Amino acid sequence: MEYRPRILDNYPHQRHFLQLVNIPVFGTPFLYMKNHKAACTTVLATLMANLLQQKGETTDSIDMGSVHTPPNTLLLTGPRGLSMPRVMEALADKQVYRFTIVREPVARTVSSFADKIVKGEKQKTRLMRYLKRPADSDLTLSEFLDIMAQDPAARDLDRHWRSQRLEISYDFISYDFVGDMADLGGALSRIVRRVFNVAHPEVQDTRASLGHKSRSAELIEGMTATDRRNIEAAFGPDFEMYEDVRQKLAEAA
Repeated sequence: MEYRPRILDNYPHQRHFLQLVNIPVFGTPFLYMKNHKAACTTVLATLMANLLQQKGETTDSIDMGSVHTPPNTLLLTGPRGLSMPRVMEALADKQVYRFTIVREPVARTVSSFADKIVKGEKQKTRLMRYLKRPADSDLTLSEFLDIMAQDPAARDLDRHWRSQRLEISYDFISYDFVGDMADLGGALSRIVRRVFNVAHPEVQDTRASLGHKSRSAELIEGMTATDRRNIEAAFGPDFEMYEDVRQKLAEAA
C-alpha cells in the first residue's frame, strides 16, 4: 500500500496540499505555507522580489499572474514542482525555515465573501452549483455565514474561506514562525531578514503595485450578532489557533 502521510487528512486531495507549499529553488532553504486571504499575494511577491534580487534581476516580471503561478526558476509549488517525499523531507529538515501568516477569522471570512462572492468570481459559481441555485443568484453576507455555520461541505468547498487551521496544517507542521496579518509589515520584515539576510528588508505593497484590494470593512461594520455567532460556529478552531498565535507572538516580543 502506498504511504499516505497523516498531514494529507487535512485536505480534499494531495494536489490541494502541494499547491499550498512553496520551496525556493536556490538560497536559504525555507518552506512557506500559502494561506489564502491572509496576505498570500504580498508574501509571495515579497519572496519573489528578494529571490530575483539575489539573482541580480529586476522585479519587473512580478504581476498577479506570476505571483499566483510562480516561475519554477524561483519557487517550486504544486504537483508539477513538488513531490510528497520532497515536501515531507523539507518539513522534517531543521535547516528549513518553515513559516506562514494567519488572519483574524472574522476579517478573513468576510474578505473571502467580498472578494469571491460579491464580485461574482468562479468561487461563487461553484458554491451556487453546490447549493443548486442559479449562478447569478443574490447571496447576502448573512446568508453566506449561515451556510458556513450549517454546512461543513460548503465550508470545505473553496480554499479562500476554508478553515485556515486546516489549510496551513497548524496542528501538523512545526513552524519556526507564524505571523499575524494584523502586523504584516513586522512579520514580513522578520521573515525577509531571516531568509535573505538583509539589514533593511524590502516588502512588496501589492495593494499599491498590483491593485490587490478587498472592500470588506463596511461589511464587517454591518454584521449582526447572529452573523458573528455563525462565524464562530463555523470556524471555532481557527479562533483558538489565532489566539494561540497572538499569545506566542506577544511572549516573543
